[in-house]
Parts: sequence; structure tokens; C-alpha cells
Amino acid sequence: MHTPLIFFAFANDSSAHLGLLKEESRRVFRALEELDRKEYLKIHREESASAKDIFEAFTRNKDRMAIFHYAGHANGTHLELEEGHGNAEGLSVLMGEQDSLKLVFLNGCSSRGQVKTLMDAGVKAVIATSVPIQDKMAMEFSEQFYEALAHRRTIGQAFQLAHAYIKTHHAPQEEKSFKDMMWGDFEAMLAGTKEEEELPWGLYVKKEHQDEILNWKLPYYRPVSLPDEVRDGVKRDFTANRYMIQVLFEMAKYQPDIYHRMVEQRGDQTSKVDSSTYPQLLISSFPWPIGSQIRILFVKEWREFGHTRLKQLLSTYVITSQVLYYILLSDFWQQVSEKKVSSPANDSMRLPSSKENYAQTDWLSMIAPLVERMEADNGQPFAPEYELIHAAWKEEGSSLRKAHAFLEKLRGKINELPTADLDKVCLKVEQAVSLVLRQAAFLSRYRMLTVRNISVDMPRTQGLTYELDMGHLSNSDGNFLSLYQDADKRRKQTYTNSRSIILVDNEDRLTYALDLSPFFMDRNTFVSTLQGGTSQDTTAKLYLIGWEADGKVHYLSIDQSIYLTLEEKLYQVHTDMTQADFDEGKNAEENQQDAADDWLDDDFGDEFEEDSLPTTTEESPKAFSLLKMQYDTFIADLSTPQSTQVHVE
Repeated sequence: MHTPLIFFAFANDSSAHLGLLKEESRRVFRALEELDRKEYLKIHREESASAKDIFEAFTRNKDRMAIFHYAGHANGTHLELEEGHGNAEGLSVLMGEQDSLKLVFLNGCSSRGQVKTLMDAGVKAVIATSVPIQDKMAMEFSEQFYEALAHRRTIGQAFQLAHAYIKTHHAPQEEKSFKDMMWGDFEAMLAGTKEEEELPWGLYVKKEHQDEILNWKLPYYRPVSLPDEVRDGVKRDFTANRYMIQVLFEMAKYQPDIYHRMVEQRGDQTSKVDSSTYPQLLISSFPWPIGSQIRILFVKEWREFGHTRLKQLLSTYVITSQVLYYILLSDFWQQVSEKKVSSPANDSMRLPSSKENYAQTDWLSMIAPLVERMEADNGQPFAPEYELIHAAWKEEGSSLRKAHAFLEKLRGKINELPTADLDKVCLKVEQAVSLVLRQAAFLSRYRMLTVRNISVDMPRTQGLTYELDMGHLSNSDGNFLSLYQDADKRRKQTYTNSRSIILVDNEDRLTYALDLSPFFMDRNTFVSTLQGGTSQDTTAKLYLIGWEADGKVHYLSIDQSIYLTLEEKLYQVHTDMTQADFDEGKNAEENQQDAADDWLDDDFGDEFEEDSLPTTTEESPKAFSLLKMQYDTFIADLSTPQSTQVHVE
């Protein structure tokens, strides 16, 4: 499988200068640069393209060229290139022989006349214009199109989104009327039988390629091939955790930095680096809720085959499944709020109603129905990799389904774990857990951030920026998660939700962030605690939402085994707790009640008077009231019948 290439050709004219052409180049590159950096695709730009440049690029990249984009002056017979015209007939022959080419995008004036020439030569799809277009509109249309492609929209969806943006932000050119934009039947387009529209861009697709083109997306991973030396070395160097380490092989598809830290490249030779670095790489590449669980498995006493290790492996499975589900649930709620998908109009997505129900919940099985509900309304997950999980789940007898069935059966017998052949049992359970972690490996391309507060900074001599009190939630050594102290890391051009945990694929593009509150929370965002006399305000302490009971939402720390967390109230908090609870070191419900009853221990003797009873004072504010309010809103939104608006996805 070749990494697809997108070729951007820009050409200006000194006598009819297009002032925004370089800005268009900058914007489309910015939309795709993260995918280029992660090596999912390759971008090739020619700022002053000639016919020779185009022919050389196509010749050198045969079977890789996915999209050819031209921006500049054009008409129905040629493109205005450096050093003269680029005749449509010659260019069409070049492009028509490229089997990998999905789309030719001619973002110039009145380029529709070239569509038939291109398609007769074998080009599958063309975006072209029927009339002269404004420079600013052309730039914005292409920017929105590639922004949508970069966020895993199909070609058809990206075209519709770009169209909707222009319709929203620009008044129609009243003196003009144009043909319908989306054509599955090219012959019908030529005959002019479709209803007229008010925008110049049209997406023209050959009928036999309609499904292929309209549903084509940019890849969200890259194929990698690790040397046999790496795979053999893992089997040799790790007894326990060998299957855990092999999850890195899957993660390398999504994050090239992982690949480059596993191997050393010298010329044409690729060799393995010291595998002792692999555990830290694995742990730090996952968001902390999952990484913290894996970290425990590499601690010496948990590497020993036995019941302790078995329970921690199951804990890793439960937390991983829960993280995957809560990310998708947060996304679903967001799309319901935006009326992109319809709500279920019932309480099917409420939290478990007790700690006991929570401990028995099968989180992994709840993912596929949620993806299907989105798809039913033409919605799409924020993280499109959920489509891969869904596909694996739908496949009867898939390794994911087998691993799930095995692990859930073992969970149901947690108090009856086997006592014989524990080394073999541990390895089998580890292998099953690793198969689930492989489905979560895509999270290595995202970053989970805690965002406390946001301030606006606009010095007289500089532009507007935002300073975010934030930090990333991954680590490899210990439980210490720290906020950024470097002001440059905190200063951003855009902002996002505050007092929240968010998920982003690019920390510098916070416009595209998924708010995970109230399902994930940083306890230290809401309360200040003291440890050894030092404020912990600059650290993060992560909790996952657990269950709802007695009007309270309960949260669990993720720094240790889920089984220990459920047993020890020390690792639990709930939304009725106050700041005073933390000031006084109260973390468990029974401790709060004990403290309330302490006055009874005094020796009142014969001088006991009614007025010596404790007087009621003003109650300290509830620390997590915002999270409870968010959860109540979530339940209200998903329990109320809502219909989707007409939308363009």
C-alpha cells in the first residue's frame, strides 16, 4: 500500500495577479500538515508550477497520486501555468493514466469546460467551476474542503461542507445561476437536466466510480513494517508483558514517532534499538487512564505470574474498555447537542445505578451500538478509528470478539480464579487484553489534555493570544502528572473548553477538540489539596466517572487497580463532596459521618445543656457541582426526543 500523495500546483499571473493565492497555499497546507507529519500522506506543493513540474511530479509518483489541485487562472481549455498555457488535452492524458488518482480539483475561473476532456481520458472525478469566481471565495472553498478531508470526511461530505460554508458566509451572485453541484451521472450533467444552484463549484463523478469516489477518505494510519529483529527481540527479551509490548507494533501505524523510537535507521539499514526503552514508550503513548494500568503490569511484583497479575490484567481491560466507551459517549452527546444525530429518547445511556452494577458492566459491548446510532443519522465519530473497532466487532469470530468473550467470562469468576498453571493462564489473559489494547492503539495519535483556566493576552504591539493553564495526561514513570510550566506551551492562538479534560489530534489546533467532561475529570481542577505542606495545584489527578446513586455521581481514581479502587473509598469521590471535605482530609463517606459525630465523644458531664449542641454554619460549596450539572444536562439531552436538523455530513 502506497502512502497517497496530494499535489498542489499554484500559478499566478503578473498582469492579472491573484493576491490570495499564496494564502490559499498556506491554508490548505496547514489543514493537512499534521497528516503529512505523521506520514499518513505526502504533500507536494509547487508555488510557481509549470507544465514541466506537473509532468515530473506525476511521472515520479505513479500509483501514489491521489489528488491533483490547481489554483490560478483557468478557462475551459487550459490552465495558466508558469511559462505559458497548460493545454487541457495534454494534461488529461497524463492524469488519466494514473489509476491511483481519485480527484482533479481545478480551483480557477470557468474550468468546467475541461471536465469532459479529463473524464474521456480516464479521470474519475473533477471539481470545477462554471463561471469566474472571487479570489477570497476560491481560497475559502478549498480551505474548507481540505479541512473536512483532514478530519476524515469523505470526498462527498467534504464537498458538501465546503459548499455549505460558502452559502453561509457569502451572498449568492444574483445575476448568475449555476448547475447542480453533485453529479453521479456525468451524461446527465452534460445534458443540463439538473436543478440549478447558486454556487459555481461542481463535483463531477463518473457513474461507474460514484461509490468509490464519494466515499473515499484520506487514510488515518500508515502501513509499517518492523524488522524481524524487533519482533524476535520482544519474544526473547520479555517473558511477562511480551504481548503488551507487541501493542507497539499496532501503535506505530498511527504515530510515526513510535516507529522511529523502536528502530534506528542508518542508510538503507534498519535495526532495533535497546528494547528496555519499549515499556516506557508503550505506557507514555497511551492516555494516562490506560497508561497507568499498563505501568502497574511492569512493576516487578506484578510481573510475577499469579492472582495479583491476573486481576491487574483484567483491570487494564476494564479501564481500557471504559475509556473507549466514554470518549465515544462524549462525542455522541456533543453531536446530539449540535443536532447532528438524534437522541435515543430514553435512559439507556445512564450510568450504572450502584457500585455493584458498575463492577459488572460490559463496557466494550456498548461501543458498536453507539457507532451504529451515529451512522444511522450520517454522523461520524470525532475519532474515525472507531469505525475500525466497529468493523472488528461486527466480524463474527474476530479476534476482538473472542478476546472479549474470554475476558468477560473470567471477570464473572473474579473470586474463582484458577489456581493451576497460572503462568499459562496469565499469558493467555495477557494476549486477550493486548488484542483489546490493539483496538485502542489509535489513541497514540491523540493527546489527552487537562485545561484548568483560560486567560486572554493582547499586548499593544502583538496579536491576540490565549494562555491556557493546561498539561498533557500521559506519563511513563510514577503517577505524577504536571501542568505545563513553559509559557510558550500554554500560549495558543485558539481556545477550548476550560475546567475540562479534552482530546485533540493536534495540540495547536484546539478548534477541533472533544470535551470529555464530565466523564473524565482532573480532581485538582476543582479542589486544592495539600501534601507535605505543598499545594498540588500544578499537578493533575485523573478520575473516571463510575456510577450514579442517591443523587450523587461517583468517580474513581485510575492510578491503581480497579478492584482496589472499588474496595477502598480513599480512591473514590462523589459530587456531594465540598471543598471543606478536602481541607479537612475527608475523602470517604464514612469518614465524613465519623467526623460529624465526633462531638458526641466529649465528656459533657452534668453541665450538658441544650444550647451546647453544635450550631449550624454555612455549608462549604460542593467542589464538583459543575460535573453534576453537566451530567444532569447529559441525561436530559439524551432522554428528550430530538430530531436532527438538515445537515451536510
